[in-house]
Amino acid sequence: MPDLKKGPVGLFDVYVDDGVIYSNRREGGRLPQNEEIIEKIRKYQARLGQTAARDPEAKQDASESAITGSGCT
Repeated sequence: MPDLKKGPVGLFDVYVDDGVIYSNRREGGRLPQNEEIIEKIRKYQARLGQTAARDPEAKQDASESAITGSGCT
């Protein structure tokens, strides 16, 4: 289940694990479409899978990643 954390007014960041996959500060303040966030999560999981394939010691399961968002009210 995603964790939602209240942030500063107007700020919207989406985190997977401890990394930001979307920030409206980088996008000129616009909010993303759901499909855009889903695509960014899939790309993150694919990168994580490629890293795990190169490094057998990397056993992190991206499907169980905590997704958190800071949103405006």
